[in-house]
Amino acid sequence: GCSWVDDLLHKVGSRVAAAGGATKSISRELLWKVHLEAAQAQERAALMVVAKDANINLNEQLEVCRRSFAKTILTCPPSLCWKVWLAGGRMELMAGRTDEARQLFLRSHDVVPEKGRAAVMLECARLEEFAGDIELARAILSKARFNAGSDWKVWLESIFLEMRCGMRGRAIRLAQNALDVHSGTGRLWAALVQLRQPDGEAAQMSVLKRALWSVPKSGEVWCEGGRLHLNPFFPNFGLEEAELHLDFATKFTPQYGDSFLETLRLNIVLEQICPIANDMIKDLEKDFAEMPSSEKAQLWALVVDHTQCSVKKAFDSRCIPAIHCSDSSTSHVPDKGFAGALDTSELELRCSNADPNYGKLWFHCRTLPSDTARHVIRRGRSMIVSDIAATAHLYVAALVRRKGIALCLKKEITDSEYVGNSSCCGGGKDQVVVNEVNGYCNSWDKELERRLREAPSLGEMLSLPSFSGSDFVTGLMDLNRPKPLESLSLIERRQTLFGSDLVLSWKPA
Repeated sequence: GCSWVDDLLHKVGSRVAAAGGATKSISRELLWKVHLEAAQAQERAALMVVAKDANINLNEQLEVCRRSFAKTILTCPPSLCWKVWLAGGRMELMAGRTDEARQLFLRSHDVVPEKGRAAVMLECARLEEFAGDIELARAILSKARFNAGSDWKVWLESIFLEMRCGMRGRAIRLAQNALDVHSGTGRLWAALVQLRQPDGEAAQMSVLKRALWSVPKSGEVWCEGGRLHLNPFFPNFGLEEAELHLDFATKFTPQYGDSFLETLRLNIVLEQICPIANDMIKDLEKDFAEMPSSEKAQLWALVVDHTQCSVKKAFDSRCIPAIHCSDSSTSHVPDKGFAGALDTSELELRCSNADPNYGKLWFHCRTLPSDTARHVIRRGRSMIVSDIAATAHLYVAALVRRKGIALCLKKEITDSEYVGNSSCCGGGKDQVVVNEVNGYCNSWDKELERRLREAPSLGEMLSLPSFSGSDFVTGLMDLNRPKPLESLSLIERRQTLFGSDLVLSWKPA
């Protein structure tokens, strides 16, 4: 009898009552949608109540929800009943009634039109994975690929299953086979770029270049390029390059929410981490200017020393703040260690106009299907700021490393051959051609890119066992360090497997 529970149930009751009133005012063809909305509202309320108080029986709380689903089925057009059976099956799965859920999913499979059959098979595979039968889930997806291989979503779900199981090799083979059939699908290319992360920078860049050649207007692929350049362990870490990729990503595929959240991460690094790095870069530039020798070994030793010291300085100067977040659903102001509040109003406006509706990072930051783009951005800001506060020393070190390598290159080139740009967060925008640098006749940017790629990585320079490049595959470490599915709660498992709401928005290929 907690007051908040009573308040929540009262709100849901009011909403359901409003839905009941709506049934008297709309056409018969839309009645099923009203009942479905009521059922889903009741289901969410039941899950919230049980999450707060484990003593409450979820199965009992869902009784009223089942009645609403029954009304939905009775008023739903026959061609759409399959979606309602799936939604009801999901509900039973949450109540721990796996057999009942399986029966509802099979009923959906019996009545679904041919063009939606792949969607039902994906749901059946997720159900078996939810229940812990991975081999059966694989078998269902294998059959789906055989019968509906022309639908790229079947391949993508197969890849995700293997990724969740930690079977990277199988996931890579599936992605490659999928791209033989669907070479123009950006989401498949993006998955392959991520899967290649443990294989090193060269492997990832090779896939990324092929992807951009195949689907040059895929926002998902451009987003992966931005993520690569935002990874402090990536040899070619660079904020200008990340900004360019993410700008293309949000323009080409505005409905892909991850691009906006990665842009948010970029903005936080630019506004809060670059000023910290600039102070350390000034010391590096001063030592370079005072060094009489141009011996490569001595110059490189200076870069390594400053990169390693930047981590210690970042902590000793207390410039890396602790982030305090009081409510994940509202706007947050970082600790005083950051230079004032983060203004995300412009990004929120762009994101609201685009109204994104998918993305792994996007769904992770969205708690309810009814969340607006502004809610997701603000909640994402809270999460990303906390992550960056914990890893800011790595971003600082990556910026110092990049600048040090640029200074080494500049030191090799006489003023008559090239004068570089001293911006810390870029590598120089001048396009003056280097006449001759160790046999290379190239622009500054291309030569710097080569030097960054060939130099020891940040991981080799710092030897930090707590972090690696895999922690920065996306903007949140929680996503990059997934827990085994069996260790998750029912609600967490549902969010992982069914959080995308793919079925209710399914569009046949």
